[in-house]
Amino acid sequence: MLDKPKGVKANEAYTETDDYMTRTFIMPLLFDEESRRRLISEHKANPVGTAPRNGRGHIEHSQDLRTVLDKLRRHPMTGKYVSICVRMFQEYKIGIASGVRGQPVKIFEETYSSEEACEHAIFLNRIADLMEKYS
Repeated sequence: MLDKPKGVKANEAYTETDDYMTRTFIMPLLFDEESRRRLISEHKANPVGTAPRNGRGHIEHSQDLRTVLDKLRRHPMTGKYVSICVRMFQEYKIGIASGVRGQPVKIFEETYSSEEACEHAIFLNRIADLMEKYS
């Protein structure tokens, strides 16, 4: 009978540190209704940021939104929401990665007319998942 991995093999230090940081820095931003609305509104207005062009500067997300996005980006590939381009500039869907190379992504039925709309829907799903996990 094999024992369940512990310590370094189970990546316990990372998991515990990530959980502490999430409870300390992320969840207060999301549990506060006003803060959560502000973050969602900011993300909806500009889901992917904007690079500088034609003499205009880039648009950067607020520090609070960057903090939340950094947390969401650290999610392991297994079960991670991904944007699927069905038809370039016309149709996008949300998928969930299996985390196993070569296994297909599970694709949801709902379609989005832009990459930005799809990215924002993914953001909302990730926020809902975090709220459920830490409630």
